[in-house]
Amino acid sequence: MSEPILEQIAQYIKGKLDELVDAGEASEVSRPLRAGVPTSPRDKSLVLIQLDPTEDESPMGRKSWVQPFEIEAFVVPDDSSTTPADTLINRLRSQIEKKVRENPNCGGLATDLRVLAPELFTLVDGGIDGVTVNFTVFYRTLEDDPYTQG
Repeated sequence: MSEPILEQIAQYIKGKLDELVDAGEASEVSRPLRAGVPTSPRDKSLVLIQLDPTEDESPMGRKSWVQPFEIEAFVVPDDSSTTPADTLINRLRSQIEKKVRENPNCGGLATDLRVLAPELFTLVDGGIDGVTVNFTVFYRTLEDDPYTQG
Protein backbone atom coordinates (compact mmCIF):
# COMPACT_ATOMS: atom_id res chain seq x y z
CA MET A 1 0.00 0.00 0.00
CA SER A 2 1.24 3.49 -0.72
CA GLU A 3 1.89 6.06 1.99
CA PRO A 4 -0.78 8.51 3.26
CA ILE A 5 -0.68 11.96 1.64
CA LEU A 6 0.75 13.49 4.82
CA GLU A 7 3.67 11.03 4.88
CA GLN A 8 4.30 11.68 1.18
CA ILE A 9 4.47 15.43 1.97
CA ALA A 10 6.92 14.84 4.86
CA GLN A 11 9.10 12.67 2.59
CA TYR A 12 8.96 15.32 -0.14
CA ILE A 13 10.14 18.04 2.30
CA LYS A 14 12.94 15.80 3.61
CA GLY A 15 13.99 15.22 0.00
CA LYS A 16 14.20 18.98 -0.59
CA LEU A 17 16.37 19.32 2.53
CA ASP A 18 18.56 16.44 1.33
CA GLU A 19 19.32 18.63 -1.70
CA LEU A 20 20.97 21.11 0.72
CA VAL A 21 23.22 18.29 1.94
CA ASP A 22 24.08 17.36 -1.65
CA ALA A 23 25.00 21.02 -2.32
CA GLY A 24 27.20 21.18 0.81
CA GLU A 25 24.92 23.73 2.51
CA ALA A 26 23.86 21.31 5.28
CA SER A 27 25.62 18.32 6.85
CA GLU A 28 22.70 15.95 7.44
CA VAL A 29 18.91 15.76 7.57
CA SER A 30 16.90 13.53 9.86
CA ARG A 31 13.40 12.90 11.08
CA PRO A 32 13.43 12.05 14.79
CA LEU A 33 12.81 8.50 15.91
CA ARG A 34 11.81 9.96 19.28
CA ALA A 35 11.01 13.44 20.57
CA GLY A 36 13.79 15.67 21.84
CA VAL A 37 17.00 17.30 20.74
CA PRO A 38 19.65 15.10 19.10
CA THR A 39 22.31 14.11 21.61
CA SER A 40 25.18 15.76 19.75
CA PRO A 41 24.08 17.67 16.66
CA ARG A 42 26.70 18.43 14.05
CA ASP A 43 27.25 21.81 12.43
CA LYS A 44 24.54 22.50 9.85
CA SER A 45 22.51 19.44 10.83
CA LEU A 46 18.76 19.69 10.19
CA VAL A 47 15.94 17.89 11.98
CA LEU A 48 12.48 17.87 10.36
CA ILE A 49 9.70 17.70 12.96
CA GLN A 50 6.00 17.26 12.26
CA LEU A 51 3.68 19.03 14.72
CA ASP A 52 -0.04 18.66 15.51
CA PRO A 53 -2.34 19.41 12.56
CA THR A 54 -5.61 21.32 12.59
CA GLU A 55 -8.58 20.81 10.35
CA ASP A 56 -9.59 23.61 7.99
CA GLU A 57 -12.92 24.30 6.27
CA SER A 58 -13.51 21.72 3.58
CA PRO A 59 -15.98 21.07 0.81
CA MET A 60 -18.28 18.12 1.46
CA GLY A 61 -16.55 14.78 1.02
CA ARG A 62 -13.10 16.22 1.64
CA LYS A 63 -10.80 16.98 4.58
CA SER A 64 -8.62 20.09 4.48
CA TRP A 65 -5.62 20.08 6.79
CA VAL A 66 -3.24 22.70 8.11
CA GLN A 67 -0.08 20.79 8.94
CA PRO A 68 2.70 22.63 10.80
CA PHE A 69 6.31 21.51 10.51
CA GLU A 70 9.52 22.84 11.96
CA ILE A 71 13.11 22.37 10.99
CA GLU A 72 15.63 22.59 13.80
CA ALA A 73 18.85 23.86 12.20
CA PHE A 74 21.96 23.57 14.36
CA VAL A 75 25.07 25.73 14.09
CA VAL A 76 28.20 24.45 15.83
CA PRO A 77 31.03 26.73 14.72
CA ASP A 78 34.61 25.55 14.88
CA ASP A 79 36.59 27.13 17.73
CA SER A 80 38.80 28.88 15.18
CA SER A 81 35.86 30.41 13.29
CA THR A 82 35.74 34.21 13.12
CA THR A 83 32.29 34.32 11.50
CA PRO A 84 29.55 35.43 13.93
CA ALA A 85 27.06 32.71 14.83
CA ASP A 86 24.24 35.04 13.72
CA THR A 87 25.73 35.18 10.22
CA LEU A 88 25.92 31.39 10.04
CA ILE A 89 22.33 31.11 11.30
CA ASN A 90 21.06 33.74 8.83
CA ARG A 91 22.66 31.91 5.92
CA LEU A 92 21.37 28.48 6.92
CA ARG A 93 17.86 29.77 7.67
CA SER A 94 17.66 31.55 4.32
CA GLN A 95 18.82 28.46 2.42
CA ILE A 96 16.19 26.32 4.16
CA GLU A 97 13.37 28.81 3.54
CA LYS A 98 14.30 29.15 -0.12
CA LYS A 99 14.53 25.37 -0.59
CA VAL A 100 11.15 24.51 0.99
CA ARG A 101 9.45 27.29 -1.01
CA GLU A 102 10.89 26.19 -4.38
CA ASN A 103 7.71 24.25 -5.01
CA PRO A 104 5.05 25.42 -2.51
CA ASN A 105 2.60 22.72 -3.60
CA CYS A 106 5.09 19.99 -2.61
CA GLY A 107 5.19 18.36 -6.01
CA GLY A 108 1.41 18.48 -6.38
CA LEU A 109 0.65 16.94 -2.96
CA ALA A 110 -0.39 20.20 -1.23
CA THR A 111 -2.22 23.41 -2.04
CA ASP A 112 0.37 25.68 -0.40
CA LEU A 113 3.38 25.88 1.91
CA ARG A 114 3.88 29.05 3.95
CA VAL A 115 7.02 29.93 5.88
CA LEU A 116 6.29 31.44 9.31
CA ALA A 117 8.43 33.43 11.75
CA PRO A 118 11.63 31.66 12.80
CA GLU A 119 12.80 31.19 16.38
CA LEU A 120 16.44 31.38 17.46
CA PHE A 121 17.77 29.07 20.16
CA THR A 122 20.94 28.36 22.11
CA LEU A 123 21.79 25.08 23.81
CA VAL A 124 23.72 26.30 26.83
CA ASP A 125 25.69 23.14 27.59
CA GLY A 126 27.25 22.61 24.20
CA GLY A 127 27.97 25.99 22.65
CA ILE A 128 25.37 25.21 20.02
CA ASP A 129 23.22 27.88 18.42
CA GLY A 130 20.50 27.47 15.88
CA VAL A 131 17.19 28.44 14.41
CA THR A 132 13.81 26.80 14.17
CA VAL A 133 12.36 27.35 10.71
CA ASN A 134 8.58 27.12 11.04
CA PHE A 135 6.22 26.50 8.14
CA THR A 136 2.73 25.23 7.44
CA VAL A 137 1.54 22.94 4.66
CA PHE A 138 -2.06 23.08 3.47
CA TYR A 139 -3.41 19.92 1.86
CA ARG A 140 -6.61 17.98 1.21
CA THR A 141 -7.64 14.37 1.23
CA LEU A 142 -10.91 12.59 0.63
CA GLU A 143 -12.97 12.63 3.82
CA ASP A 144 -12.74 8.87 4.35
CA ASP A 145 -9.39 8.20 2.64
CA PRO A 146 -6.15 9.85 3.88
CA TYR A 147 -4.28 8.09 1.04
CA THR A 148 -6.13 9.97 -1.71
CA GLN A 149 -5.91 13.69 -2.50
CA GLY A 150 -9.16 15.60 -2.34
